Amino acid sequence: MRSRSSWRRTSSLLAALLAQVSSAQDQRPLLTGPEPIVGGAVRVHVLASEELEPDVLRALAKPNVVLWLSTRSNVVRESSIDSLARFEASYVQIRPPLAATELRAFGRSPKTGWWVTLAPGEGLASLERARGARPLALEVAGALSEETTGAVKNLRPTLVRWTPPAELDLLQWSRFRSFPGRKVLVVSSQLLPRDCSARSATEPAAELHVATLLAVSAPVFPCGVGTRVEIAPDLEPWLLKSLVVRDPSVELVVRVDDSVRAVGKTRALLELLGR
Repeated sequence: MRSRSSWRRTSSLLAALLAQVSSAQDQRPLLTGPEPIVGGAVRVHVLASEELEPDVLRALAKPNVVLWLSTRSNVVRESSIDSLARFEASYVQIRPPLAATELRAFGRSPKTGWWVTLAPGEGLASLERARGARPLALEVAGALSEETTGAVKNLRPTLVRWTPPAELDLLQWSRFRSFPGRKVLVVSSQLLPRDCSARSATEPAAELHVATLLAVSAPVFPCGVGTRVEIAPDLEPWLLKSLVVRDPSVELVVRVDDSVRAVGKTRALLELLGR
């Protein structure tokens, strides 16, 4: 028979293992009850299309909502530009270089940022001159060459969202960490090498789909604050609550594109968050 000390050690180990499993697998909220979710400080990124009518777009202009407006060209409707000014922050997809008439249209909304997919050498010099103090979000994909790294640093973006190649080496990671502005790494299931004991405001943040987060059932790498989690507009309230309670710094990403129905569901989601 085992000694009492042996049983105590075994019981302590079992309790620790059960605690780890519970922490990893239980995604239901820590709080229960019928009260609404208190998530007024949670930032929500809404990806919408310029095809939406301005009145529909303006319905999403709530506190802490960032609008990302996809476009087919650099010619944005005047009514859409008027709607952009109603948001706390907004970005419009553009493709440099911009013509003089296109630049004048953006003059009506000087705080609206530009959202650009980086293609080195394609109008970047003109983009840098025309931007001024306007926020700039860069989309970068693939390996980070010296040319790409230099282009990003010259543009001094507000935010860099990087989709890395399948194999990420230390050199590319170091280049990414050296970029100016906020840095967001688009995470795949292959890029979760370790958990984070703490999150830092100076480190890059992760972006991943809620399904990936549930599959991992653990804190994700990289370890910056403000992990971005893409969710459906009609995400179940208990899961929405769980995301907010477990990480108050979490940022939600909701894609509505040109769907009026998705806009309606997103408005309901914002109401759940106290907007």
